[in-house]
Amino acid sequence: MEIVPSYIGLWLLQIFCILFPMVLFQSFFRKKFAQKDDQRVAFAVLCGISIIICMTFPVAINKEYILDFRFIPLIIAFLYGGYWVGVSLSFVLIIYRYIIGGIGFYLGGVTMTVILLIAFRIILPRADKWRERQRQTYPYILLTISLLVFALGTQFLDDYSFTPREITLWAWFSLLNYLTLWMALYLQNSMREIELMTEKVIQFEKNHTINHLLVYISQQMVSPLKSAKGYLNLIEEEPLSTKQTYYLVQTRNELQQAERSLEQYLAFMGEKWDEQENFCFSTELEQVAELMKSYATMHQVDLIYTSTAEEEILIKGDPSLLRFALLNIIKNAIEACKQKGRVNICLHEMLKEVYIVIEDNGIGIPSNILHKLGKPLPSGKVNGTGLGLASAYKITESMGGRVEVESTPDQGTTFSLYFPKLVV
Repeated sequence: MEIVPSYIGLWLLQIFCILFPMVLFQSFFRKKFAQKDDQRVAFAVLCGISIIICMTFPVAINKEYILDFRFIPLIIAFLYGGYWVGVSLSFVLIIYRYIIGGIGFYLGGVTMTVILLIAFRIILPRADKWRERQRQTYPYILLTISLLVFALGTQFLDDYSFTPREITLWAWFSLLNYLTLWMALYLQNSMREIELMTEKVIQFEKNHTINHLLVYISQQMVSPLKSAKGYLNLIEEEPLSTKQTYYLVQTRNELQQAERSLEQYLAFMGEKWDEQENFCFSTELEQVAELMKSYATMHQVDLIYTSTAEEEILIKGDPSLLRFALLNIIKNAIEACKQKGRVNICLHEMLKEVYIVIEDNGIGIPSNILHKLGKPLPSGKVNGTGLGLASAYKITESMGGRVEVESTPDQGTTFSLYFPKLVV
């Protein structure tokens, strides 16, 4: 059967009206609006326009039934805008379908939309825990369900039989649906990856410049500190009162604390960041966990290590720096727990990433501090420098990874460290 040129024109119009808003949003609106809520509103409006245009210019397979790509922008809205953006556009779809009229309202307007609402309500909260292949597959599964519900519902519930011509038209329509969804997902993911990569490059250059500046300043401070300690030694040779001796001891302690801070900063913020090698990630983590068990026992805390990953997982970085980062986070987790507390360390593997979850049931982190983690903060510990956790963040980022934190006061904290996996 030959496809009428007007059909192709209408479907190309619908494809354009789906893809163009994606490009417009990523290239303009994401930069125009800094707030996430404003971005969601813009995304919802663009997807809503796509839905309305698709429904306004459909392909009629007969006098009653029409074919359009309305469910593709709706699925995209759920995936990238969130559940409530999808809910709002579902109501827009149903209302506009009612305005259009026709006997397919309950099947094509209500039933299929409700199926997507229920499916995404179940799927979206769990999608982050899925493997990447699962996340890539389920949009196509939902689109398949939508197409089958409409086709079978039309065939059986409405007591209508497709003609050979309409079946062929339906096959082309289904093929173009899958192709359009693939293009939309590929375009959205590619542009997001480009934007994320650009942000990482800018942030890396910024951190690199700041790091070199801070290292230079720190190096310049070492000499005056040593000179000050030398002058203190000369003062100690003179007879002093009890009060002066006390002040002298306090001054020496403060100088030693400042010197320790500078040494730690210079040790972990220097040129060693550029040293990268391939090493076995799981082996390093096992050694760190084994090393920290005695420290946990000393604090009467249970430390449990588990792994759901393969034995050989290679990543690129500096193993000694990674060990330092893990020791800092695990040490903080142990110290945050009360006696008979618990720290769980679990290694997980995904398609392109490997990640560690370090979970404790300690005192938690206040919400006003949680968003500042990763920056040098005043330490609440005796003789603490406040640089340990900041260094752990920087080490992770230097290896192409990222840190995510969740915490509830008096219930505990969960650190998740993600690293890109080497594929051999």
